[in-house]
Amino acid sequence: MHNARLLPFLIAAGLVACGGGGDPVSPTTPSLAVTVSGLPGGASAQVMVTGPDGYSQMLTGTQTLTPLTAGSYTVIATTVLVGSASYSGSPANQTLIVGGSAAAVVTYSTTSAGGSRLLVNINGLASGTPAAVAVTGPSGYNQTVTTTGTLTGLASGTYTIASQDVMVGGTPYTASPASQSVTINTSTATVGTVTYGPPPSGLLNLRVDGMYLTQSTQTYAGAVPLIENRNGFLRVFVTANSINAAQPTVRIRFYRDFVLQSEATVSAAALSVPTAPDESSLSYSWNLPVPGALIRPGLGITAEVDVANAVAESDEMDNAFPAAAPRAMTVRAVPALNITFVPVIQRGNGSQGAVSAGNTAGFLDVAKRMHPLDTYNALIHAAYTTTTSDTLQDDNTNGAWGTILNEIDLLRTAEHSSRYYYGVASTSYPSGVAGVAYVSGGTPERVALGWDALPSGSAVLAHELAHNWGRNHAPCGGPAGVDPSYPHPDGRTGVYGLDVALQSLKPPTTNDIMGYCDPKWIGDYSYRAILNYLSPVSPLVASVVREAVQPCLLIWGHIRNGELVLEPAFQVNTRPSLPRRSGPYSVSAAGENGATLFNFSFAPKEIADLPGGQRNFVFAVPVSEAQARQVATLRLKGPGRQTVRRATVAGMSGMRQTTGGTPQSPSVRRLASGGTGIQWDAGAHPMVMVRDARTGEVLSLARGGSVQLPGSRHEVDLVLSNGVTSSARRVPVTP
Repeated sequence: MHNARLLPFLIAAGLVACGGGGDPVSPTTPSLAVTVSGLPGGASAQVMVTGPDGYSQMLTGTQTLTPLTAGSYTVIATTVLVGSASYSGSPANQTLIVGGSAAAVVTYSTTSAGGSRLLVNINGLASGTPAAVAVTGPSGYNQTVTTTGTLTGLASGTYTIASQDVMVGGTPYTASPASQSVTINTSTATVGTVTYGPPPSGLLNLRVDGMYLTQSTQTYAGAVPLIENRNGFLRVFVTANSINAAQPTVRIRFYRDFVLQSEATVSAAALSVPTAPDESSLSYSWNLPVPGALIRPGLGITAEVDVANAVAESDEMDNAFPAAAPRAMTVRAVPALNITFVPVIQRGNGSQGAVSAGNTAGFLDVAKRMHPLDTYNALIHAAYTTTTSDTLQDDNTNGAWGTILNEIDLLRTAEHSSRYYYGVASTSYPSGVAGVAYVSGGTPERVALGWDALPSGSAVLAHELAHNWGRNHAPCGGPAGVDPSYPHPDGRTGVYGLDVALQSLKPPTTNDIMGYCDPKWIGDYSYRAILNYLSPVSPLVASVVREAVQPCLLIWGHIRNGELVLEPAFQVNTRPSLPRRSGPYSVSAAGENGATLFNFSFAPKEIADLPGGQRNFVFAVPVSEAQARQVATLRLKGPGRQTVRRATVAGMSGMRQTTGGTPQSPSVRRLASGGTGIQWDAGAHPMVMVRDARTGEVLSLARGGSVQLPGSRHEVDLVLSNGVTSSARRVPVTP
């Protein structure tokens, strides 16, 4: 194979060496013919030709360049504007070896209408020397530019052109400006120019331009408060007045109430000091992990570059930041996240949400790393069996997501818990509805439901918990319920974030956790809003009144597609939970004589991430047992509609019975599978609340006259609803 490849070369060499006699041929004068076409008549092209010995020539049309020095030449076609139309040359960049007669062809054509255009014009660099320019913009756009050219097909919006300095033959060249923003639209091409040149003469000078301590997201000014006792990451931004090869160290000192606590020396991560602060890489800053033990109220920090004066500087007096007192850090305490995971069993398909004590850390992983949290306390609730015949669907056509969320809300209310309840369910699909949650608004909400698929289930939990903390959606991916005050119209975070545990930098083009786009992190807007919500002095959280446990009537239901649904009510001992503001709906109770026992208006709960627009409600109305026995009807009224629930006749009769033996008495048996089977008269009791006799946990809100529950028990507590009130009894499990 090697001989076969060499044969043509040997033949060609032989032909040259064996040329016939005659007069010798004179060498051809090097020339380059550049043909330009495609532009309207009278329009001037912009074609730059560069070559050896600093040769540079701008052409406005077809032209032959001669005489030239033999060597390599580059032909660069720059986009031109003719009226409102933009014409791009093709090829935009071509290199030719000129030894005799050479030719280059540049064909101009109008730029595709598939988006806006941005011309990045690079000046000051010799041919073949690449620039270092990055263009970033909406929807995560990121493009590196090394030579003059046009970026096409761009979405309208604001773009940032960030330029880095380069070395040219051992000489540093500085880019100007280092950063610029341009706004482009679909009607015209926009131009951004970067000019390179050698740095001014004079001694090097170093200074600390700024620093910030981040635990998840942070602004350059360090305006995001810190969480007490949570690990952080300090970034110090040292700059120099010119291109250099210095690698100074930085001394960090930590103070508490102006008393020195500790100090550390940080080495340079790069081979030189930047001439401008740059957050885009951890190698452009002097970095130090900071343990949570140092992050306490009263924290102050100083940073000083080149303490040992190892670098000769023009000014050794400006190396400390701040110049006077330590920089004070705002540190806040947040309460621990107390969360109860509820494994959901769907009777429709027998699946159970895969959450256990062994994987709660996996579910909470993203929230712990991203949100303003310090510690959490996770519990696993006994498995809850929903007896709705519908199973979870990717588009929620049957409303199962909202139904199960409503049941978990009632479960939490019946158990008079102040914890967050997070239902975990299994789904049969890989994409679609993955979680739903109530959005805290006028009242605090602490109930959500998500799928059990990890690791994606961890991001779902982080998103749904943020709804409980009062966050609406960021505008990315087409969600409903967008936060009108979100500061970035494309849903990006807008600031640099950092996964402290992984030391993974998140650029400002990353999508906020409250949007539907990936990848996700959290921006300073969402982070600060959540921190304000979680603060112990938050007006909304502080307004929660923990009343004493007392007899209450659980009133619950939903509104879906205009239909009003009032579920069977239960009389239980719990803390009252009533609407804090009026609304377009009302619930009332009346006795057999028609007398009104209570009546109040309310606004139902908005459910984020739920197709179909369902809204739920759950109330615990303080009603004595004697008053509850008088309830004959419950009425739910809304705009132009109402529904009435009446006590079943058999159920009213059953309420007066204190012993078994009647047709309405439930049967509780141990199943061959080891579980517990319960049967009852559904005509008398349309729903039964099944509770663990030992813990009081709600195991099911059972419909249809029968339910099978996992686990072996000696006895269960049954709360049998007749539609408007209920009676409770403890029933042993028979073999």
